Amino acid sequence: MDVLRRQLLLGAGAAALCGLSNGLAAETLETQRPNGALPRYVSCGAHSPGDYMVAGFDEMGVVSFEHRLPERGHGIAFRRSESECLVFARRPGRFVLVLQLETGALLQRIDPAAGRHFYGHGAFSADDALLFATENDYETGRGCIGIYDCRAGYRRLGEVPSGGIGPHDIALMPDDATLVVANGGIRTHPAKGRAKLNLPTMAPSLVYIDAASGRLLEKVELPARLHQLSIRHLDVAGDGQVVFAMQYEGDLADEVPLVGLHRRGAAARLLRGPDDVETRTRRYVGDVAFDASGRYLLASSPRGNLFTAWDAVRGSYLAAETLTDVCGLSAAGGAGQFLVSSGIGALSHFDALQGEILRTKAADAATLWDNHLASPSL
Repeated sequence: MDVLRRQLLLGAGAAALCGLSNGLAAETLETQRPNGALPRYVSCGAHSPGDYMVAGFDEMGVVSFEHRLPERGHGIAFRRSESECLVFARRPGRFVLVLQLETGALLQRIDPAAGRHFYGHGAFSADDALLFATENDYETGRGCIGIYDCRAGYRRLGEVPSGGIGPHDIALMPDDATLVVANGGIRTHPAKGRAKLNLPTMAPSLVYIDAASGRLLEKVELPARLHQLSIRHLDVAGDGQVVFAMQYEGDLADEVPLVGLHRRGAAARLLRGPDDVETRTRRYVGDVAFDASGRYLLASSPRGNLFTAWDAVRGSYLAAETLTDVCGLSAAGGAGQFLVSSGIGALSHFDALQGEILRTKAADAATLWDNHLASPSL
């Protein structure tokens, strides 16, 4: 998503902010800066094109900290035992910032190893001793997972193969021993910016890696006809089910699934909604998230200005809501509850049980939220 595009959308009017499918008006919430409040959520964003930041805030958008970024940020990871928040640069990333979670104060900057760049996400080991970061060996095109010793100033210990090309998102499974990685399948090189260099031959995959040894445990690949579906983002439910989001690099006229579910040892389930909703997504899902119960999930499509709700147990479509430049998603409290952010500065509380947006903090030109919304309490 382009921040300038977001400003243009914002200038077009906040009336386009939230077209609720049930026709109800959203409650507008005011934003005030508290003193010393702890963040419920953290997201990267921008105040204007080129003016990038990361902020901590609550469900009403009340900001508790803000830290300016040298470039556009992307993913967030929390080292909860030390109250640290890590901010990953957008691919091809050249920094990871370690911030103090309560205040947003900069504690350390992590730079990539020679011949590597960051891919935008990372995850911690169960004891918070190790950081696992998705990286690119850009001269060979080999995906790798960089391993960092958190207790020794994030010293890089080495790396293991990611099991594919273009590793993007990564998470620790509930067994506290296994990493799940979304390999997008797209080869890139920082000298080419964000250009995609192997679209005719791209090969996405979802892989499981033993966190202790780096051994590849399981690799899930899509059918050959879907090889241009880049597996980009993921989330993990408490029972070990994984949801993964895809972005299609083929013809927009093709009918392809964009959301998948997987359990270890089983085949992936690829989900599809109604044809008109699938067309509106523009074959692109930017983020996915489970609710606290693990039964319900959301998938956002910023290019189509909508998000979709699903029943993860039945694998069935529930609803779609229109929200301009929507992308960031997070569980928010009980079963079926989500917070949703957008690139025009809106925050919306969605209830999957009722199938509707309950309230919205209105668009704010001063705070344009980026791709992801993370919660240190989850």
